[in-house]
Amino acid sequence: MSHDSAIVLQDVSVTLGGNRILKNVSLDFAQGVTSGLIGPNGAGKTTLLNYICGIVPAVSGTRRILGRDATRLGTHDMLTAGLARTFQGAQFVGDLTAVENVMLGAHLRTRVNILTAALRTPAAMRSEAEIRARARVALERIGVAALADRQINELSFGDQRKVDLARALVTEAECILLDEPMAGLSAEEKDSLCEVLRELRREGGPTIVLIEHDMRVVSELCAWTAVLDAGELIAQGPTDEVLSADVVIEAYMGTGQTA
Repeated sequence: MSHDSAIVLQDVSVTLGGNRILKNVSLDFAQGVTSGLIGPNGAGKTTLLNYICGIVPAVSGTRRILGRDATRLGTHDMLTAGLARTFQGAQFVGDLTAVENVMLGAHLRTRVNILTAALRTPAAMRSEAEIRARARVALERIGVAALADRQINELSFGDQRKVDLARALVTEAECILLDEPMAGLSAEEKDSLCEVLRELRREGGPTIVLIEHDMRVVSELCAWTAVLDAGELIAQGPTDEVLSADVVIEAYMGTGQTA
């Protein structure tokens, strides 16, 4: 294991509903890199992210997050460990604004509890103002500061994805996991979000691991890529080499997808 690893998995196996979903998967996602996680439908990609985040347990194997043994940590501990996550279907509070939805991400790290917030104590009000300011900075960083006070349901699907990314950024996590951030976006929206992710990388932002089905996006964004098929790791390495590997092309043949 190198000293600059963001996430290290060793011999991870996960069983759900009596089915072995992941089979002895060992992976090393490097810090400061945008990495891809790809594979045919049902390969186990989301389950792998869920294990990394502590949402599902493993029957065997170990997990290290940013140099820390996180094998026994649950999902509520992962922000402390420096990890944040977006999901395939972003969940928003529809009658809140974009900035208020981003603030929900920051609230996961705040010490102000629901009771003190409801009482509007001076400490709670100071914390709320600080969180709102941080949320606006996150939206500006993603390039949608002008949408901060718009109701989230009024925004386009592409802009909602950017708000979801801002919500992960505001946690100040060192590593962010993105589960199909481009799903459902138009070509133009994909290009826009790709540029946001590239800019985050250029400015020294968080390590990014993303599940993605669009191989053009993977090729453009990811320096390194891992491939799952039927719960097994079949390839990992520099993206251009992985996408042209025979074993990867064979895994996608007959699935209606392309590698």
